[in-house]
Amino acid sequence: MTAPVHSRTPLSGGTYNTVHLLAHTDGTETVLKTEPPTAQPRLSYEHRLLHTEARFYDLARPLLGALVPEPLDLESLPGEPERYRLLLTRLPGTPLEEVRAGLSPTGLAAVRRALGGALARLHTLTGTAFGYPERPGLAAATWPDAFTAMVGALLADADRTGVVLPWDPDRVRGLVGAHRGLLAKVDTPALVHFDLWDGNILVDGAPGAPALSGVIDAERAFWGDPAADLVSLALFGDIRADTAFLEGYRAAGATLEFTPDLLRRLALYRTYLHLIMYIEPATRGVPADRADRLRAFLRPLLDADLTALAHPLP
Repeated sequence: MTAPVHSRTPLSGGTYNTVHLLAHTDGTETVLKTEPPTAQPRLSYEHRLLHTEARFYDLARPLLGALVPEPLDLESLPGEPERYRLLLTRLPGTPLEEVRAGLSPTGLAAVRRALGGALARLHTLTGTAFGYPERPGLAAATWPDAFTAMVGALLADADRTGVVLPWDPDRVRGLVGAHRGLLAKVDTPALVHFDLWDGNILVDGAPGAPALSGVIDAERAFWGDPAADLVSLALFGDIRADTAFLEGYRAAGATLEFTPDLLRRLALYRTYLHLIMYIEPATRGVPADRADRLRAFLRPLLDADLTALAHPLP
């Protein structure tokens, strides 16, 4: 039972849920996340995301402990039975995005190494089906079926929201279909965060001795190929350059070899993530000029991966 709320402060950074920091009369703090109104446009996978987030933390806490928040309450809003809010414990620290530039190479490496170990532990969590846990239409018994449905729903979202893609949707579907055999090699659904960019990694301590203090914002989690997490971990870059993370990941018992098969799968997952980023401004009320700049930035990245995926499999 939490103490009464003393003050409420909006937190920035997210574009889907509304987030507030709550200060309680006993000196504690919590974080309250509230879904957007049900009438607000959203992508197909954005369904009961706070249920996904709460479940992620419940599953992860036995392995990661205080590195993930504790869900305190999940309830619908009064008079809005399909709209939910989630109350979480507040973790210490600052997003890595905000402090990375001030960290020493040794300090940053220590944080990334710890993150690798934490993610390796997380990826030992396995489920019974692939895809989004709260979206039956985007889940399946096999990874090829689930991923095909996920990409197909996203392409349908583009059409539904009026986003004109510079790539023929049938071409994208065909490239995913051509890799079904490769995707089928993933036969165990692991818990995937899929939003592990620096803004969702918390760091605490002095700049000279930083420590990983949290992994947050897990509402976009799904059950799938653990390699999918490598995409947001190296957003717009190459995870192979993050040697400290890879050391921590492997030292914790995870197997990771950058084979031609894995590099192909990473291209597929980058394509999926970049398509999400290309399409979602249409459901977020992003000003047209800002959306245009983002899409201009994403276009060559998507071009490169789609071209690579079109080459015959080795």
